[in-house]
Amino acid sequence: MTPAPTDLTDEFGFQSIFENAVVGIFQTDLEGNYIRANRALALIYGYDSPSQLLQEQPNARACLYVDPQQRQRFIEMMARQDTLTNFESEVYRRDGSRCWISETCRVVRSPEGQILYFEGFVQDITVQHQALAGLQAAEQHLKQKNLELEETLSQLQKAQRELIYSEKMAALGQLVAGVAHEINTPLGAIRSSIETINLCTERSLPLLPTLVRQLPEGVFNQFLELCTLSRADSLALSSRERRQYKRQIMALLEAHDIANADVWADTLVDLGVLTEATVPMELLRTAQGQEAVTLAHQLALLERSTHTITTAIERAAKVVFALKTYARVDQSSQKVPAQIIDGIETVLTLYHNKLKHGVEVVRHYEPVPEIHCYPDELTQVWTNLIHNALHAMDDRGRLDIVVRREQTQICVEIIDSGCGIPEAVLPRIFEPFFTTKPIGEGNGLGLDIVRKIIDKHQGQIEVNSQPGRTQFCVRLPLE
Repeated sequence: MTPAPTDLTDEFGFQSIFENAVVGIFQTDLEGNYIRANRALALIYGYDSPSQLLQEQPNARACLYVDPQQRQRFIEMMARQDTLTNFESEVYRRDGSRCWISETCRVVRSPEGQILYFEGFVQDITVQHQALAGLQAAEQHLKQKNLELEETLSQLQKAQRELIYSEKMAALGQLVAGVAHEINTPLGAIRSSIETINLCTERSLPLLPTLVRQLPEGVFNQFLELCTLSRADSLALSSRERRQYKRQIMALLEAHDIANADVWADTLVDLGVLTEATVPMELLRTAQGQEAVTLAHQLALLERSTHTITTAIERAAKVVFALKTYARVDQSSQKVPAQIIDGIETVLTLYHNKLKHGVEVVRHYEPVPEIHCYPDELTQVWTNLIHNALHAMDDRGRLDIVVRREQTQICVEIIDSGCGIPEAVLPRIFEPFFTTKPIGEGNGLGLDIVRKIIDKHQGQIEVNSQPGRTQFCVRLPLE
């Protein structure tokens, strides 16, 4: 005869704990019949009382687990190791709906080693499963967006090459300037959003499963409400409105002795918490709750960044399409060995008519080796720098060109005796579309393109200027 399970609730007087526990507690025989069950377990399975659960015995009738084999797996694993921790299963409630549970159990054996019955705890983890499923869907969505971004960035690189070509040929004029401006704006939004997504994903995804399991039900509901608030349309606040709401929330937090009230108020307003009634005070009173607020904020940032990327991709795609319509970009260029001095001399030859009427050209050439480069693009660099020098001197003055080797680099200096670049203007000369030339004489793309070409060659460009002497120094790596 099998001994009856020990009634620990009677022996130790824990009846109240057993009945009022927030997790399900059970004992079952080997056939799956519930011997004991508390109210929490009955509620998880959708029964009004433990007695109703014991009467209907869904486990013994094999109508509890969605996967009928799950009960057998449970028994086999318990027989092998005597304990199970966080054994997750999908089960049917009494009304036919489904939920996910996590079981932690142990085997109770007789002195002779015979299995008598099982006992343990059951937790409802449906919310956690739904959250993880949502995160997995979001991750898949982000992967798809990243593929689209790679394609868009590839198109933007093509657009950049087209922009250089168009400037060199001076064929597209103001249209090219407008297109370049349209490309830079979504590109900046894409890069910023990608950084935000990577940071939020790295911080939030590993924390979410553990955090949601540990949070009490009431606190977890506040966490879900925060996530819902962050999607509201009312988040489009003016700076003045934002400051007003922040002051109100901060005053409330300080009244409840919440540390760092200023930081939390700013975070809460960003999440859409605009009234005292929606402030998750219970969350902010504990370190675990504060982690939940931070996590909700990171998830909100991730969602907003995804929306920003989608908008930027659409805008960039239209710009790239316009570039392809108006110009052809050569994608066949490869780095080839070339002599830097030859490219400079080619430009000087092209400008010979201007130079011979009032510009003294002084060459300081040292023997330098060939480098692997894009010769046509470097020719564009020398063209722009020499053209700007001549413009600064009003085609009258001295132009010094220095080429020398500096260890693992080749240094090229172009020095003019012109009026110089004003100190207030100097920090902006490499900005796209910034120009001091009259309308019709320049679109402000020359030096921006120069810098991009030099960056493409992993080089550097510096400028020093004062009245009577402006020096541009370009350094290119030998390897």
